[in-house]
Amino acid sequence: RGIALAVVLLLAAAVAMAAVRSTTRHGELDPRSPDPYGSRAVAQLLAERGVSTRVVTTLGAARAAAGPDTTLLVAVPDLLTHRQQPRLHAATASSDGRTVLVAAGSWSVERLAPGVAADPATSDSSTLEPDCTLPEARRAGPADTGGVRYTTTRLDADSCYPSERLATLLRVPAVSGGGDTIVLGAPDILYNDRLDEQGNA
Repeated sequence: RGIALAVVLLLAAAVAMAAVRSTTRHGELDPRSPDPYGSRAVAQLLAERGVSTRVVTTLGAARAAAGPDTTLLVAVPDLLTHRQQPRLHAATASSDGRTVLVAAGSWSVERLAPGVAADPATSDSSTLEPDCTLPEARRAGPADTGGVRYTTTRLDADSCYPSERLATLLRVPAVSGGGDTIVLGAPDILYNDRLDEQGNA
């Protein structure tokens, strides 16, 4: 009986550990995660509009995913090395798709979005007005943006949601083709717990 009881206790412990692990955090902006800082709500909104999402975790997979009618969101661009950044940019620049860089600092933004520079002084994330002609931003209205602020030498760029006159959302068209790059100063509008506020969704 003692051995049988020990086996039952071990099995119960294993089931409990498996249950705990199945609810572990996937990470910030993960479209599978229901955590406050996950982005499952964004993925569900996209799915309702016929847009599928998938997670890629390697440079090769990200480069392969870039293409027309595709948006490649880079959650933490500053984690890419200086060797990886130009390789990713080469794949996205000619893809005719959209690339979204979230909170890209000076370490990465100048290589992933040439002509764009990050201001060293960041702003607090707060509700800002679009103050630009970009149709998507005007439709969204006020949104919880902020974070890294950007300047650009590109005259064809859309500079939106300014904080102290510098953009916290910047859209830069591709030099050739129909693609573009969106540089977003902070991830807040993509979080599950912020999506239903202001014009974030």
